[in-house]
Amino acid sequence: MNRTKDTRISRRGIMIAGGLLAGAACMSSPALAKMPLAKAQAPGFYRRNLGAFEVTAALDGDLDLELSLFTGDQKDIEKLSAQSYQSSPPRIHCNAFAVNTGEKLYLVDTGSGALMGSSLGRAAANLVLAGINLDQIDAVLLTHLHPDHVGGLTVEGRPAFKNADIYVSEDDAKFWLSAEVADKAPAQMKPFFQMARDAIKPYAHRLKPLPKKGEIASGVTVISLPGHTAGHTGYLFSSGKDQMLVWGDIVHNAALQFARPEITLAFDTDQQQAAQARKRAFDMAATDRLLVAGMHLPWPGIGYVEKSGELYRYHPDFWSTRL
Repeated sequence: MNRTKDTRISRRGIMIAGGLLAGAACMSSPALAKMPLAKAQAPGFYRRNLGAFEVTAALDGDLDLELSLFTGDQKDIEKLSAQSYQSSPPRIHCNAFAVNTGEKLYLVDTGSGALMGSSLGRAAANLVLAGINLDQIDAVLLTHLHPDHVGGLTVEGRPAFKNADIYVSEDDAKFWLSAEVADKAPAQMKPFFQMARDAIKPYAHRLKPLPKKGEIASGVTVISLPGHTAGHTGYLFSSGKDQMLVWGDIVHNAALQFARPEITLAFDTDQQQAAQARKRAFDMAATDRLLVAGMHLPWPGIGYVEKSGELYRYHPDFWSTRL
């Protein structure tokens, strides 16, 4: 009687066959050279649609932000940071966002340029790698005038965005661009005034004041969020039923400030106002189910806010290969 051969695949059979093949490969192949460490990251840009608009996040880099700079119960702050497996000191990302409406190409903030060290200053290069021609940017919308947001406006004193108008709130301009205010500022703050003036100077003829509220163009609305600076500003982009709030520096450390919105930063201009603006932005984003984009949210800096009772949670955007 003929016996049918058993063709079932067993785990033991796979292991034996794998071992024999590996042994044969070792005996017949010459030794391979060790692979050197690459020591490089992939380009930092991310793209997604917002209705008919196209959003591109550009990574400027990352910086260390000491926990001691945050106000509140330091033991609680350290616990929240540890629970999120943050490094010591924690590193935060710096992001910029381009929005192509089909009619206009906007850039919200510019990164730090050459102002803040080698771990930053990559936003412009990443925009180019994403296929964006910097000369085609119609307007730069500034959330405020800190160096990690305006440093990328210039390259060796020349405009990086040759054809762009620059929008900034009047309150921030009156503060950071004032020689009189700078003269009265503490010594450690004076360089920040100088960096803001140097960044804006080449665009003096193209500087546009922002209204405190309302549309500045179709689908682009100003949202006043003062506190971090006097004129700190967000921008609400709307296309059809889809909306995205670019909220600037509402959050500096996601592990701390979603859990405790009252935690502020030592260099917030008005800490109480900054905490109020953060809660207002969180409530707005959660209630209206807005996509949010933050300059210091974990890369790529885009996601959603959930409110559960008095608690807030951040949900990063789903990274998709499909647009």
